Amino acid sequence: MIMMTPLSLTLIMVAMSGSTSALDIFYPFGPAAGDTFSNTSDDGSSPLIPLQRSFPYFGRTYQQIYVNHNGHLTFNQSLSTFTPTEFPKNSTRDIIAPFWTDLDNREKGNISYQQYTTGDVLQSATQDINSNFPNVPFTATWVFVATWDRVAYYPNTGTETTFQVVLISDSNLSFVFMNYGVIAQTERKVQVRSPQICFCLFLFLPVYFNASLQIGYDTIGSTHHGSLRTCYPNNTIDIVNLHNSSNINVQGRWVFATFLRSEGFRCTIDPGVSSPQPDNVIGMRLEVSTTESLSEADIEEQILKPFGDLLKKHGINVTGIRLRRFYKTEL
Repeated sequence: MIMMTPLSLTLIMVAMSGSTSALDIFYPFGPAAGDTFSNTSDDGSSPLIPLQRSFPYFGRTYQQIYVNHNGHLTFNQSLSTFTPTEFPKNSTRDIIAPFWTDLDNREKGNISYQQYTTGDVLQSATQDINSNFPNVPFTATWVFVATWDRVAYYPNTGTETTFQVVLISDSNLSFVFMNYGVIAQTERKVQVRSPQICFCLFLFLPVYFNASLQIGYDTIGSTHHGSLRTCYPNNTIDIVNLHNSSNINVQGRWVFATFLRSEGFRCTIDPGVSSPQPDNVIGMRLEVSTTESLSEADIEEQILKPFGDLLKKHGINVTGIRLRRFYKTEL
């Protein structure tokens, strides 16, 4: 009997690259802004934060808030849940979720918050609201800023994701800004089998699968709700390019009116802004174990095509996959 030497193949493929942007759209944060820093804990939360001004939120008025480490704000109690829910949920909780996923600030990143009742931040907030809602008379009297600065995904401590949520109010009307900096790519490991080959697939994607991320807001009984998923084809948010997306023509910023008489969730506030379109896959690495000697044509037929089919099953439409190089290693 002829023994075949097992081989390990590493394939490197690139489809598209993206650019990054500065944090110019962010409200002040960090030590220079006098922020309070939340504790370092997985699935943790800030302590109860008393608000210096009341915050009206779709017919309810709150005097307190929690900054939850997994990317959301709640009012009546903290929330440790790392697996996001669908919006609408029809739950008993009001929630604002700028980036609800499994985050971990124990080894990397800071989660901080600050509120303002005087100063330049109020002036900036007033100008921002007046420019985006010119028909709504408004002067900000209170601003709350919570920032996730280079926080890692759990358990990938090497990743860094930065975003911010800003609550703005005059005690009668309220608005929510969601600002996005660099959002880390994610890695997914999937096993796919065919009669000749089994390969382990490591995906570096600019897209989260639907079960892994929620961005938007929801209310008690879901009388008001909205999700960024509805703004994208196949309900799949292009996370790596959030810093380039917007519903107000300001790259990286999404703005929502959250008072009772507002028009509610809108993917586009400015008529000149089109709905966001997700980019193709940025890059991939596949590790393949096989006893066969594969040519590039074999790789195309037995690996790349099934891989493309796998992406399509998850709603990711890639126009083409190009093999840059591959390595063979005897096991």
